[in-house]
Amino acid sequence: MLSVSPSAAVVDTGHYPADLARLTSLPAEPSRLDNFRAAVAGLTGLDAASPRTDEIVSAVVAGLITAMLAEGPSAQDAASPRLRDQPSPYPGAILRSERLNKAHLTLARPATLPVEGQLCAVFAVDIVGFTRPERDDDIRLYLHQQLYEYLRAAFDDAGVPWAECFCEDRGDGVLMVIPPEISVKGLIDPLPEKLRGLIRRHNHVSSAAAQMQLRAAVTIGPLEHDGYGFVGTDVNFAFRMLASRPLKRMLAASGAELGLVVSDYVYRGLVCRYPSRVRPGAFQPVRFQAKNARARAWTYLPGAATPVNPAR
Repeated sequence: MLSVSPSAAVVDTGHYPADLARLTSLPAEPSRLDNFRAAVAGLTGLDAASPRTDEIVSAVVAGLITAMLAEGPSAQDAASPRLRDQPSPYPGAILRSERLNKAHLTLARPATLPVEGQLCAVFAVDIVGFTRPERDDDIRLYLHQQLYEYLRAAFDDAGVPWAECFCEDRGDGVLMVIPPEISVKGLIDPLPEKLRGLIRRHNHVSSAAAQMQLRAAVTIGPLEHDGYGFVGTDVNFAFRMLASRPLKRMLAASGAELGLVVSDYVYRGLVCRYPSRVRPGAFQPVRFQAKNARARAWTYLPGAATPVNPAR
């Protein structure tokens, strides 16, 4: 049985078919919600009767009801005298339609933490000049929130499911770890372009102090998780690349929304092997100091007509 209140979608998943069977001595037929529980159990590995399964079923059904209300009545329902003559009890259901129309419900696979040095892709990003004096805490909070919104949208649109990756907040940036079973081609294309487009629109409607510019880095390597966070040389190297002077100079000289730097391994093993995604010639080789050793990487400006030389 489903019950919806105007303030929130509330789902009652009580076992009424079973109650009816006890009263009539007839065998209970599985309800649609029972079938839904079984489907959730098959996708998640949970027990169909577990409280967690009920929570997932309730959340999905509530989301579907909210989305249907937001879309408004169907043509057949609109023709009904009952609906035509009565005002809708959900006047706010069609507000904020842009997000609702783009929303979609998925049952993501439960992500499994990498163990014993599994090879994972590492995507690190930070906001340029996050602590600049002209930015107060209200602006920093806004930029922090928007960064997550843009990353989530860009990852999903690029075919790298956000819900199946691991995220660690780094204050002015984010560390994303992509499990080995997920293809990482999208990190090279189209993720940078999609993220750049979102930032470009953000800057178009934002004040000077709230403008956003991002540095991003991609590498691949073995990682460990100690229960507190990810540990690995490649995590450190990703942030060394983010802080490298060539990438900072390239962004400062170009004024671009996004600058990407990738490790030599990613360039040769991913960019060069799939030139139909991004032309390898669009990347520029750079060397920079990473703690006690010099390192090699490749920089790229999405949307640039010609490669920008970071040495200039």
